[in-house]
Amino acid sequence: MSLNYVIDLLNKFFDTGGAPLIVALFFWFRFHTLKGTRSFTTWPLFAFGVAVFITPFMLLYWLLAHKLWPLAAVWLTILTWLIPVVPALWRGFCHQLAGIPASAHGLRDALAKSPFDVRPDDMPSLQRKLARVGYQIDDFRAVQSTAIQSRLLKISALMLHLDRWAGERFMKRNSEIYAELLAAYDALCFRTVRVLRSSAEIYGAIMEDNEIEPDNWEALDSLSTRHSTVSQLQLAAQTAAGCMLEDLRKDMDSLLSNLLLFVVRAALAGEWTLARSKRRLGAIGFTLASSSPGFLKFVAGVAAFAFCWALLWLVFSGRFIHQPGDQSVASLRALVVTTLYPVVNFPLIYHFKQRYAFANENIFGRLPMGFILSIGLAGVIFIFLPVQVLFDLYQFPKEPSSEVVLYDLPLLIFPWGFAAMTALLVQDSTWGRRSRQTRQVRDGLVFGGGMVVMLVLLMVTYQVVPMPVMKLVDGMSASMFFSSMVVPSFLFGFIIGYLMIGRLREAAARSPVWKPDLVTPSLAGA
Repeated sequence: MSLNYVIDLLNKFFDTGGAPLIVALFFWFRFHTLKGTRSFTTWPLFAFGVAVFITPFMLLYWLLAHKLWPLAAVWLTILTWLIPVVPALWRGFCHQLAGIPASAHGLRDALAKSPFDVRPDDMPSLQRKLARVGYQIDDFRAVQSTAIQSRLLKISALMLHLDRWAGERFMKRNSEIYAELLAAYDALCFRTVRVLRSSAEIYGAIMEDNEIEPDNWEALDSLSTRHSTVSQLQLAAQTAAGCMLEDLRKDMDSLLSNLLLFVVRAALAGEWTLARSKRRLGAIGFTLASSSPGFLKFVAGVAAFAFCWALLWLVFSGRFIHQPGDQSVASLRALVVTTLYPVVNFPLIYHFKQRYAFANENIFGRLPMGFILSIGLAGVIFIFLPVQVLFDLYQFPKEPSSEVVLYDLPLLIFPWGFAAMTALLVQDSTWGRRSRQTRQVRDGLVFGGGMVVMLVLLMVTYQVVPMPVMKLVDGMSASMFFSSMVVPSFLFGFIIGYLMIGRLREAAARSPVWKPDLVTPSLAGA
């Protein structure tokens, strides 16, 4: 292979893909608002969030590239980032879709609540690690230090495993945060020994002076009922010792919260899936309950069904239906748009339904009609409209582009109606206390009927507006229209409603409590 051949290949690549690559890289960097953004979620969710975030800007570039020079299209696309509010809101929405930073914070909270046991293999290393600061695991049992000891062992075990992960990429990229945690841990160890020894001496002196047997805490507490001067001084000393232990416990909890988040980020960054990350955390000593399949898998399954359904429709109807314009683009359009219906609308409705009160019934049981009627507009404006314009330009290149785009606007009733029906059916009180099978059948009938109603409205509109895409029904007999358009539309909606709306309703009904962050900006990596 000659050098000239390699140079020609590179020139061809950069001629066709250089400008889109620049746009993609620019918005890739715009997506990262936190140091180590990737470590706050799993790889699949991160890739999904990046793809959703970049897609509108790439579509905008391709639209501009048809009218302008590539360099001008690149600059105009990049300059859209200067538009106030809208790009930042879009990025925030994509962060929430990707679980940034909710995935890491949620897993941290799960670790804080889960049981923890030091692995037997780690115990010798922990004993050596704590012995260097003068702490013996079997010491201080008579100082009511069980809570202190358990926290110290947990923190020490986490630091031990972080030390073993020191060679990983995440640890190297976040070495400053790890150094802060290590310094805080060392200071906490020495302080723990000092506080526990001081408390032991205070309690020991009080017990010895009052001739109380060691570990007889009930007799020690009874001293507070005495009203002598000595008893009051002893009570003050006992209160001071308790305050020192309480302050130490609070500092341990603060460090533990920061440490758990850092460990979670290290596990997420080092593994591809959430299940593998949990197994890695389990190897430290945490016992995590098994979780149900993630929402992303559910959406991927629905998208796969929609894609296969559109593909089967193209295969079986291709012999009877002649699609207008470019045949390959028309087929690709059917596959992409049908797949985008659930991919865009299901996560959007799930997100708002689960996190915002205006998307749920009010206290009087009234439906949130504003949410139901308007939620589809977000997907239409930011996703479906640019995609439809792009396909219109490629499917009908010989017709006036402005007329094609304008006349095909009524087609957007399908993504809007898909979102509106989904938002209506996912409400918690839908169908009351009917059996599960009854709810599924009703969901299917409503969704399938809604798809047919939208198709009828589109046909009525076609009698007034000459939509180029709808030319496929020209000359089609009534029986052929019913069998190739009405029946597939109803069956598609019925299957979506019967099999998937109920699961979406149950998932969106689980309202998690989003706690405020307990970490400092530096340790959180912000």
